[in-house]
Amino acid sequence: MQRAEYKTASVWGLNIRYVEAGDGPVVVLLHGLAASLLTWYCNIDALADAGYRVIAPDLPGYGDSDKPNHLEYDPSSAAEFIFDLSQELGLERFSLVGSSAGGVIAGLFAMEHPEMVDKLALVGSGGFGRNVAWFLRLISVPVVGGLVYQPWLNNKLGVTKHMFHRPPAILEKLLPEMERTKTLPGARLAMLRSIRSSINVWGLRKEGYILDGLKNSTVPLMTVWGAADKIIPVSHAEAARRGLPESSVRIIPECGHWPQMERPDLFNPMLTDFLEGREVRPVKTDQQPF
Repeated sequence: MQRAEYKTASVWGLNIRYVEAGDGPVVVLLHGLAASLLTWYCNIDALADAGYRVIAPDLPGYGDSDKPNHLEYDPSSAAEFIFDLSQELGLERFSLVGSSAGGVIAGLFAMEHPEMVDKLALVGSGGFGRNVAWFLRLISVPVVGGLVYQPWLNNKLGVTKHMFHRPPAILEKLLPEMERTKTLPGARLAMLRSIRSSINVWGLRKEGYILDGLKNSTVPLMTVWGAADKIIPVSHAEAARRGLPESSVRIIPECGHWPQMERPDLFNPMLTDFLEGREVRPVKTDQQPF
């Protein structure tokens, strides 16, 4: 993120950290659970170089943004936060890119404020099916989840590496900072509340579904999955393909939950093609993920 500048904004009385880079049409990047703006480390410069003004916040409860204990950290409230952040930053219209739970937030925002969204890209997004990783379901269980989700233990076990099919070399540089923010005061509570607001032992709660709402959306949409996603299975891409036939659905082979970090060589051109209105060329592969 050589072109990125760290900044702060005040939203809801909270100190919000974000990075900004470049000039041009605005693209807002939203990270997922147990993550931060660092999940976009490999993409911000590429978007800025392509002629975009990029804004990537640490959502409340994550990264170095404030983590108050009075928030529920549910997706609907997070979508409201994005609206208020956009007002604070003077953003009238922009494209949204959301990863994982950030995809749910982006989808909810686009459905509520379609006049503000140029294009919508969802990466390994929730909201397209009930099935999610077993450990997320386990964390959703009261008491048990609190015992299971211990950032120091998860760090020791290398849980973050399970986001990838093959952890990229850049991860060794970023991992200490990514793990540091998970141990900050309030981060664990925010994570637990975020999961329990959207997931139960059976999987995604109905409140987290965005597929049906997106069927009525006129915002151009692209969904991207890693074929080896262990968190939100690639089978959800088929639900997107069937339910949203006008959208672009792309699968990146031999790739996990964060294709933007694991395969930026493929993801960045894919995203810029979509944002610029060009045909998004599919990745050539002999795999049949469905």
